[in-house]
Amino acid sequence: MESAAIRQKLHQYVDRGDEKLLKLMYAVAKEYTDEDDFEYIFSEKEIQLFEDRRSRRLSGESKTYSWPEARDIITGENKI
Repeated sequence: MESAAIRQKLHQYVDRGDEKLLKLMYAVAKEYTDEDDFEYIFSEKEIQLFEDRRSRRLSGESKTYSWPEARDIITGENKI
């Protein structure tokens, strides 16, 4: 089905749709068109925490672990 035909069909669904369908289509369209704008998902405080963690990691102040290391720490097989 071509884009023009899909648009026309969607318009027909919207014109005849009940509130539930309209809300569903709106939510899908909104999610699809929204940018990954983290300011809407995370608070300013959370974003600052992410930035702080990133800075510590890049400076070498904090450490990351490989999957085997993390698994061993989580399962208690290896203590830090």
